Amino acid sequence: MLEPLGTPKSVFLESVRRSLDRGAAPPEQPYHHLMEDVADLEAQVEQIRARLSESRDRLLDQLARVAQAGGWNVSRVPDPEDAIAYVESLAAAQEVGSIVRSDEEVFHQLPLDASMRDLGVSITTVARNEDQSREALREKIIAAGIGITGADYAVAETGSVVVLPRRGLSRLVSLVPPIHIALVQPDDVIESLDDLFLLRRLEYHRQGGEMGSYLNFITGPSRTADIEQTLVVGVHGPKEVHLLLLG
Repeated sequence: MLEPLGTPKSVFLESVRRSLDRGAAPPEQPYHHLMEDVADLEAQVEQIRARLSESRDRLLDQLARVAQAGGWNVSRVPDPEDAIAYVESLAAAQEVGSIVRSDEEVFHQLPLDASMRDLGVSITTVARNEDQSREALREKIIAAGIGITGADYAVAETGSVVVLPRRGLSRLVSLVPPIHIALVQPDDVIESLDDLFLLRRLEYHRQGGEMGSYLNFITGPSRTADIEQTLVVGVHGPKEVHLLLLG
C-alpha cells in the first residue's frame, strides 16, 4: 500500500504550534462562538484594547523581535523626521528613481512626497482619479523601486503586517516593487491572530456582513521552496521588506 502524500495533519499542526510558541494543550479560554451579537463582540473588543494598552511596550518589543527573525528589516523611528530620513537613505542607497505609496492617514504625518522630490525621486500616490487610470497606475507600480504602505494591524505573535482592501490602497503597492516599506504606528500593534480575527468579526457585523475581498498578511520577504525544495526569496513579491515602527 502506498504511503499517503503530503505532511500528516498531526505533524503540520505541531509545526504551527511550535512556530507560534503555543503548547499542545487547548487554550485556557475556549474560542468564542461565531453567533454573538454586536454588544457581546464590542465588550470583548474593549477588553482586548485595554489589554493591548497595558502591554504596549512589550508588544512593540515582541513585534520587532519576531519580525526581524522573519526577515523584516526593523527600525524604531521616534519622529517623522527620522522616518523620512530612513526612506531617503534607502532610496539613495538603492538608486531608486521612482516610488509608489498608498493613500492612507499615516502619510498625513509624514511629508514624504516633498522630500522625495527634493532628492529627484518620483513619488506617486496610488489613488484612481480623473488624471490617473487603472492602467497608468499599474505601469507606475511596475516601474517603481519602492512601495510604501501603512498597516491596518501588526501582529506581534507572528511578526506580520496586515493590510485590508479599500479605496486608495492597492495591494500591488506591497507586492510588485522589489522593496516594500511598511509604516506601523503603536496603535496598529495587536498581540495575536486571535485578537485580529475577533476585531474583524466585529467589523463584519458593523458593516452589515461586508469585510472586503481579502486580508493581506505580510510576514517578511516573498519566499518559495517549490523549486527542488530550495528556498528562493523574491519570486512572488518583494525581495526586501522594511518595517518602520513610528513613535
